[in-house]
Amino acid sequence: MARPVAAIGALIGLFGLVLQYWLLYADMSAQGASVFEITWRYFVWFTLLTNTFVTLVMARAALKPESLAGLNAPRIELMAVTSILFVCIVYNLLLASRWDPQGWQKVADVIVHDIVPVTFVLFWLVRPHGTLTLRHAAFAALWPLAYAVYGLTRGLFDNFYPYFFMDPTTLSYGQIALNLVGLVVAFGLGALLLLGISRVLGSRKP
Repeated sequence: MARPVAAIGALIGLFGLVLQYWLLYADMSAQGASVFEITWRYFVWFTLLTNTFVTLVMARAALKPESLAGLNAPRIELMAVTSILFVCIVYNLLLASRWDPQGWQKVADVIVHDIVPVTFVLFWLVRPHGTLTLRHAAFAALWPLAYAVYGLTRGLFDNFYPYFFMDPTTLSYGQIALNLVGLVVAFGLGALLLLGISRVLGSRKP
């Protein structure tokens, strides 16, 4: 089951990423932005970086379904499933009410925030389980931490911060730190929950 789900998920993920880039290109190029500026802006979003990540994981699993190394190592797949669920939950709870996309933007929005997360969870559930440990849950939390450093560092150059809870132009760095600690703790708890599910799945006999 994992291979066809991975193949379908990779195609959906790729379509969503390309569609979102095209929409951003149409919007920013109309304002005179260069391809470099558009691409730079595209890769600022945690959502799009995480969708790229999980799409690559599924693409590799579709091509090498027996592999449990590289992007398909269990700890990487745990990081990926935690991350994409984080995208889905945080967006729908905290961010979705802040804008009202229409047309193709609505399509892209639903793909990257809802369809890809659900598809990747299905993919993860049918993958091999039983080898994850607590340190792998801690490893999974490195993704949002790395993004926090990346996003804040980028902002020093272009003064653009995509998420209100990590925007130093409106919040103090102390408040941002508290926000990020809360999100990382939530992320870690999510990884632990998924670790428990993985252990249950791994304990089942074929």
